[in-house]
Amino acid sequence: MINEFYLAVVFIFGAVFGSFLNVCIYRLPRSGMSIIKPSSRCPKCERPIRWFDNIPLLSYLLLLGRCRHCKNPISLRYPLVELLTALLFTFAFAHHFSGTDPITRNTIVGFAISIYLIAALIVITFIDFEFRIIPDEISLSGIVIALIVSLAFPSIISPLWFFNSESTFVTAFVPSLFVVVTGGLLIYLVGVFGKIIFRKEAMGFGDVKLMAMLGGFMGWEAVLYVFFLGCLFGAVVGIISWMVTKDHYLAFGPYLALGALVMIFFGPEIKIFTTQTYPEFIRNLLAH
Repeated sequence: MINEFYLAVVFIFGAVFGSFLNVCIYRLPRSGMSIIKPSSRCPKCERPIRWFDNIPLLSYLLLLGRCRHCKNPISLRYPLVELLTALLFTFAFAHHFSGTDPITRNTIVGFAISIYLIAALIVITFIDFEFRIIPDEISLSGIVIALIVSLAFPSIISPLWFFNSESTFVTAFVPSLFVVVTGGLLIYLVGVFGKIIFRKEAMGFGDVKLMAMLGGFMGWEAVLYVFFLGCLFGAVVGIISWMVTKDHYLAFGPYLALGALVMIFFGPEIKIFTTQTYPEFIRNLLAH
């Protein structure tokens, strides 16, 4: 049984961390800006934000969504990112620590990797929506971290997908490196053929690096599901967007990120459905 106190602590931590993610979302795509200095300030009047106006979620409500100094509206993105981060971190905690099984090192490392990926995917999603880029600071560093994790914790290769307690260097680092390459190659080839067919850029190189990062953490089977889920989500939104705006361009990163989140939390269930439940349903249907 999960203690509600710990859930509350994780929620608060997630909201605070979401405030930092807002800094990353704003500054990473803007050349020359550091995510460390200067301290938080209003993007309109550039006045520093005092600590009591920078309390996650609460300050936005108390200020009625406006800067204390210039009275310009504060983007709704700020509380949205804080709330989303808090909820997903809490969900990840419940996902990893539910049940009666004893807490092990693998459980803790798996949770840490989960919240790292969640944070990275949130930043990627909001930046790609606004600027249509995926920062190398996130994707390239993620590739390196995935390879380091496979070396440091070979028993947790693809910790968010299939767990193999007998993994060693050969069955952990080498596959992780392989999937980094093949994950990126998959999107790259889609982009190449898409450009040939549609005679315009179909996939950005940022998507290639994002898939390489996800592949390094999640393994080759999961990354295939991520790709197809991303295509599914992107197709639905893309059709609606085209009908409303007639804009043919769609940032693909956010839908890959959504597919990755689905696999983080529901990967085993989705695999069972696609490889066992659904085929069995079709066989029974055809038999009758």
